[in-house]
This record gives sequence, structure tokens and C-alpha cells, in this order.
Amino acid sequence: MLDISYYLIVSFSILLFAISKSGFSGGGLALISVTLLSITYGPLTAIAILMPMLIVCDVIALFLNRKHFEYKILWSIAPYSLLGVIIGTILFKFINLSMISIFIGSISLLYVLLNYLIADNRNLKKIPFYGSKSFWGALAGFTSFVLHSGGLPLNIYFMSIYNKKVQFVAGVVFSIALINLFKLIPYFYLEILNFEKLYNYLIFSPIAVIGVILGHWMNSKLSDNSFFTIINIFVVIGSLRLIYLGLVGL
Repeated sequence: MLDISYYLIVSFSILLFAISKSGFSGGGLALISVTLLSITYGPLTAIAILMPMLIVCDVIALFLNRKHFEYKILWSIAPYSLLGVIIGTILFKFINLSMISIFIGSISLLYVLLNYLIADNRNLKKIPFYGSKSFWGALAGFTSFVLHSGGLPLNIYFMSIYNKKVQFVAGVVFSIALINLFKLIPYFYLEILNFEKLYNYLIFSPIAVIGVILGHWMNSKLSDNSFFTIINIFVVIGSLRLIYLGLVGL
């Protein structure tokens, strides 16, 4: 018997996820999507559903933002993101995810608040790790692997170096795509993914394509100030969510 609720929940989650992967909301809608699927079907199933969609979303988002990539900056952060994924792979079965969740949520929230409260860029640069590609790149790779929330550290990093939304979105899209590519082999190694699961969930790929294009269009209608206000709001929401989930899991 056809389970309509399954297709509705998964389709809605993928649409939110794909809109977020366009750069809109800075990953905030993706957090809602991951939470909905994890609560309904479990975290490992959520990964299996979303990983094929990540591949589809990344390809479309890379194409749409191809004119705005600053490759020197983007490739310079890539090795640190790869290092974060490797650390996540090694420690995946041993780490306390609740403590990691609280740490990532707290540090992301702190940086957004400091960015809002300190108007002088010279003082911002005195904050530890502010604009550090090694710290935020490694944290993004690690967090993406173990908590599927790599967008938070990347948002913090790219907000520290860009004040134009097209550059910010291109930076996040490119970096997330690389991290997702890095994650594929470890996910197969840990048996979180297999080719059968990838094939089965690709039936939802048209929704992912529509979502990325829709999110890209939504970005184009926002001013830089409005865009970054939305990004900051969703980073705060995402940070509070991670802190809450961590506290509940202790």
C-alpha cells in the first residue's frame, strides 16, 4: 500500500532542504528539514534520504553561482574542511555528540552576537579565530560530518570576509559542495550509505532541482542588508537548536 504521508513528508523536507542549499537562509531551512526527517524516520535514514539530494543540489547551485567564485579563497579553505571530515570519520563512533552540539551552537551564537554588538571591524579582528579559515574550515568539515550542520561555521567565516550576498552565497555553496564530496567515501565506509539507497531516493531529485532554483530566485530579490539579516537570524536559530538538542541528549 502506498504511504502518502511518507512521500509528503520527504518531499516537503527536500524542498526546504534544497531552498536552503541555494544559499537562502544560510542553512536554516536545512536544519528544519534534517530535524523533521530525523524525528520521523531516525537520523541515519535522514542522512540516507538527503545525501543523494545533496549531490543534486550541489550541482545545480554550483552552476547557478559559477560566475561569483573566488577560487583562491575557496580552495585555500578546502584542505582544512577535508581535515575536519577526516577527524569526524575517525572519532564518529567515540565522541559525545551532545557535548559537540552544545559547543558548536554556543560558539556560533557567540560570534553572531559579537558581530552584531561590535560595529568597528578593527575590534572584530581582535576576537580569537575571527576570519580564521583553518579554524572555521576544519570546524565546518567536522560538524557537517557528525551533526550535518557544517553551514553554521561556514556562515560565520564567510560573513567575516564578504559583505556582498553573491560572494557569500558562492563561497558557502562551493565549500559545502566540496565537504559533501569529501563525506561520500566515509559514509559508505561506515555503511550509512550504499548505492541502493542512493538510487532509491533519487526519485525525489526533481523537487531538489526546483528548490535550488526557487531559493536562488528568492536570493536575487533581497538586498545585501536584508539577506545578511536573514542569515544572522537563522544562524541564531540554528545555534539555539544545536544547544537545545545537546542539552536534551546529555
